Amino acid sequence: MIEDIIKRIESRRKELQDSQAILEVIDYGAGKPDEKRTAEQMQEGVRVRVPLAQMAAIGVKPDKAAQIAEIFATLSPQKILELGTCCGFSSAYMHLLAPSANIDTIEGAPSLAEVARDNHDILGCSNITIHIGRFDVVLPKLLETRAPFDFVFVDGHHDQQATLGYYAQILPFVREGGAMCFDDIAWSEGMRAAWAEIAQKHRHTDYGKMGAIWL
Repeated sequence: MIEDIIKRIESRRKELQDSQAILEVIDYGAGKPDEKRTAEQMQEGVRVRVPLAQMAAIGVKPDKAAQIAEIFATLSPQKILELGTCCGFSSAYMHLLAPSANIDTIEGAPSLAEVARDNHDILGCSNITIHIGRFDVVLPKLLETRAPFDFVFVDGHHDQQATLGYYAQILPFVREGGAMCFDDIAWSEGMRAAWAEIAQKHRHTDYGKMGAIWL
């Protein structure tokens, strides 16, 4: 089953990686590890022009998909929250691994949300709702109206303090027995420090580039 899912999604990714399209993206994240964006820049968003092919290369790939499948095998999630939609491949993987689950995913850039919607349609994914806006603006209402969640995937705004803040904010809204997963935990010194602080408080699994805590 997982092999068929990987083949479907990675085939679509390859199509986008062959694209010559350029996207204008509003990036509310931390940028590259050595970019050192200020809090004000992350709050206001940085407008950048990036190749669609470059964005398609980002995110969950087969190795991480297999790790998520391992988590889902014991969790059987029905309500999933994702921070960081990007091109929609991670949410597509989660939908196809848990077809009956409802997925809420947040993306700051409207242009990427449009790409993600197209990918979801092409891959036959349903029950995925994309919410456009900054995490700190969209998240409170989602937690109020959609919680409790069985699984939360944090894959955006790779900043130490932001990650710790999202963890603390979301934690009360994850059901007992649920899980939270943090991607790119080795992305920077700040992300390594954030993951170390989170992991020490919970039973956890460290996959190297991604980490999960069990609640």
